[in-house]
Amino acid sequence: MSSYNSASNVWSPDYCGCGLSPVLRTSWTDMNPGRRFWGCSLYMKNCRTGCNFHQWHDPPVCGRSGNIIPGLLKRIERLEREIEKRARNEKRMK
Repeated sequence: MSSYNSASNVWSPDYCGCGLSPVLRTSWTDMNPGRRFWGCSLYMKNCRTGCNFHQWHDPPVCGRSGNIIPGLLKRIERLEREIEKRARNEKRMK
């Protein structure tokens, strides 16, 4: 069973295996960067909760985007770490 909201142009499955409404999440894996999917609302990455319901919302990422996005994400992470490091060093110097 599924439903479609024409006002927001969003299709969503009605229930996961737990009988709850799934939530829309975003994948940030190298294989599917930025690709949205429906997942069990009880699912937690490091815990064994929920029913592991998974259904893609977006089409597959094109090859070029799949190659570029992971590198950009790693660059952002590296720059954020550098900012944090500089902030700590600046705080120590005061």
